[in-house]
Amino acid sequence: MPIHVQYNQSQLLQRLSHPFNDYTGPARLLHNQLTDSTTFDVPGGHAIASGALTVTLLDHPEHSQTPASQATSQTTYSTTQTNAEPQTCWLNYELSASLSGTTIQARQQANKISGQASAHMQLTACLSAHPGNVIADTLATQLTTLPCIYSCEDVKALKPGESLALDTQGTLTVHTSIKWSELLCRNFHLFSRWLAQGELLDLSFNASLNADLEVSIEGGYQVIFARPVDTPRILYLSYVKSTSNSTQGTVNANITAKLSNREAFQVAYTAMVEAIFQRSEEEIEALTAHLPPNALPDQLLPIATALLKRLGLDKLEELKPRIKEIQQSLETSICTAAQSGVELSFYYHYHRVQMHQALLHLTVCDDALTPALHEATVAGTLMSQLDTHLKQVNVEQFFNQRITQQHHTRGFRFNVFSWQMMSREDTKFQVITQENIHGEVKLSGQGLRCYQDQTGEEKRQFYIDFEAAMPTFKAPVMVSMQDFDLTQTLAHSTYQDSLSEQAACQLADELAIWGLIQPGEVDTLAGQLYHKLKAQTDIQVTLTLTIPHDVFRNLLPTLANADSTLLSKALAAALPRHLQMPNCRANPLLRSAFYAPAFAHYLSADEPDAATLIELATTRLKQLRQYDSAHKERDWRSKSGPTLGRVMQMHPNIKADLDNLIAGMHKLNGHDTLNGDPEVLQAIYHLFDNMGSQHFYMRFFAYYLQLSLTELGYQHIALRNTGLIEFGAATARQAWLLSGVAPTRHSL
Repeated sequence: MPIHVQYNQSQLLQRLSHPFNDYTGPARLLHNQLTDSTTFDVPGGHAIASGALTVTLLDHPEHSQTPASQATSQTTYSTTQTNAEPQTCWLNYELSASLSGTTIQARQQANKISGQASAHMQLTACLSAHPGNVIADTLATQLTTLPCIYSCEDVKALKPGESLALDTQGTLTVHTSIKWSELLCRNFHLFSRWLAQGELLDLSFNASLNADLEVSIEGGYQVIFARPVDTPRILYLSYVKSTSNSTQGTVNANITAKLSNREAFQVAYTAMVEAIFQRSEEEIEALTAHLPPNALPDQLLPIATALLKRLGLDKLEELKPRIKEIQQSLETSICTAAQSGVELSFYYHYHRVQMHQALLHLTVCDDALTPALHEATVAGTLMSQLDTHLKQVNVEQFFNQRITQQHHTRGFRFNVFSWQMMSREDTKFQVITQENIHGEVKLSGQGLRCYQDQTGEEKRQFYIDFEAAMPTFKAPVMVSMQDFDLTQTLAHSTYQDSLSEQAACQLADELAIWGLIQPGEVDTLAGQLYHKLKAQTDIQVTLTLTIPHDVFRNLLPTLANADSTLLSKALAAALPRHLQMPNCRANPLLRSAFYAPAFAHYLSADEPDAATLIELATTRLKQLRQYDSAHKERDWRSKSGPTLGRVMQMHPNIKADLDNLIAGMHKLNGHDTLNGDPEVLQAIYHLFDNMGSQHFYMRFFAYYLQLSLTELGYQHIALRNTGLIEFGAATARQAWLLSGVAPTRHSL
């Protein structure tokens, strides 16, 4: 590669023709660069190669580099001339080479794969020079025999204050995007069935589905050999290495649907007319044709009488105008629906990152710097071979850490006219492995399961946060779950524009479930909340429950050997409050009393059946003379509200999820070793993280933990349960803080 000189020749020659000690000026005395770059084609793209040589004159020895990527942290090594010749001069040589490129490969008409890659390497030498030497002569001599870090002999030949360094970085990113619109269109009937509209909607639509996949790899390492000024027979070695592997994929789909033609319009119109009047469209048309001032045939009199009663009218003359008014209203509503349309979008995102960070500072004498140790260092494999060289070196600083992160996100959004519904679920887990110089490890894992949704103007979010951390290092083969400090946190937050009377009842019930008020105070507090908040806006409630690690460890045997009585009580208490069943669903204690026996039978059955559960609950309600509630639970399909049947329909895998919860707690309480595999933590967490995936499960788990603690004789102070109610405009925001059971009554 040709090298072009890019500076003023006369100025350079004037500087180079004098000795070092004749020059006076700034600390960075000379900084000239020789550089060139070349562009060339590669299949599907192009690449750029470049190189540079930089020579800098310094007034003290130093080695300070910022790596080419952010994968490694900055490393600085600097020495002062306390024992060296006061006027010693230093020349710093930097030789770098870079290669980068992009490529695009088309696989199909709508699909393509693109990639980007880059690599960078820099060699640095900081060498001393006698102050009486001519700069040009010194440059010529040192450039002719410039030492290289790849030579073990050159490293050993370093003089006090001199150093050699290597810095290498690389990245590779591959991305592909796939569009599957046609595939979705072929299966569009599934969307129509999902809407549960049957034959009512004949839909025209536009749909798009695409998937993106990206894989990226980053890595590099930096090595510095330096000879300290005050210890001339010792070499200082700094070794930093970092790698990061990332894989992420995203799937998105968007669908918009509308009523497509007149036939579909007529189907919708006819169905709605017949539903309102409970008569066929032909009968309605015949009736309106014969209504006054025309005479009404005898066969139409029963129809007219029934419609007068259904529509709340007294006179026959009022019937025809009312029918016309309803028909016109229906036409307008359907036209509005056709213009507004239905929109559905869903997405899935997966992201996995693996990172490795290693840092090593050590000293080694010249005789102990063997070719094998030198080769492992410059090849970037020193950390994996360090145990074979420990007797040769003196380790001053050691850090070796591996991190694995996984993140799944899935969700959907559904818009119908001005009404919206959305949900999003996030699953995250991170495992950190830290190793010490003796090969012992300290593991930690943190998991988060988060669910959020929006129905109309109400927004909710709840999550379960789990953390397991080893306080001390231990040999990998000896690590068991008994070596971890375990912490569990549950949280639930809701946001709504205003608070209705029904919402106040639900909020009070939620406070009782989370142990912030006594169950018997639900109705009283509901009235207080509504009275104080009914005129407020932007109301946000945040509830948290944390089990400290010492309490959690003592609680694990109880959770691992789950008592079916506690489980059934917690399931019953977690049932939603039902305003039409005030005697048996008003607070957690009432729900436990009326429904726990049915849940106990359900959990003990070999093949649990929701229908049997509903039948047992209905029977118990009748035995306790709650006939109206029993009727609603039995005929739940035709009744509104959160009946037991509807809860079971929304949570069909309760028994399996509880079995997984118990299995997870059993493993957390176990003594089995992890066999050196830190991802066992993630497998255990995923056994019980479903408790953070749904509101009913969150209520159950919060109440179950409190029941279990009470069973062990713990007081409520063992838990850190808090509630925060915020309300009002942003400029005049107010808040109530609740903690434990007792303060609530006085806080309000």
